[in-house]
Amino acid sequence: MSGDKRKVVKEMGKARIVIVDTSSEVDQSNNMDIIITGSHGGVNACEHLGNMKIKGMVSNDAGIGKNEAGIAGMKALDKYDIPAVAVSTMSAKIGNGTSTYEQGSLSATNELAKKLGIREGMSAREAADIMLEDLAKKSA
Repeated sequence: MSGDKRKVVKEMGKARIVIVDTSSEVDQSNNMDIIITGSHGGVNACEHLGNMKIKGMVSNDAGIGKNEAGIAGMKALDKYDIPAVAVSTMSAKIGNGTSTYEQGSLSATNELAKKLGIREGMSAREAADIMLEDLAKKSA
């Protein structure tokens, strides 16, 4: 881990929940991690995370925006077999992963997250815990 840019908040076996402020702080050493980020869930951020082979993502919806740009990348994560959700920008600070995790309320989910029972309105922490438990079962 480099400096204090990534913060592990929970571990279950080899699986972890890791907080970052921006998706660009994630690298291939995070390939067994559920990533909590203050970044948006747009296409470029999600493609980067998919290429890093993370196991789950919680991001900020950045107000969703035109053509759902703030969450558009979450659908792409389905093809990487990565459950992904976004919190409302009204519930957590953009660019602050800790705020996403501690204060975020879900506003959007991809199909894989829905299959895990994750729903809009849940807390980011609850969604991340569900992803972590699922990942720990799969990797046991």
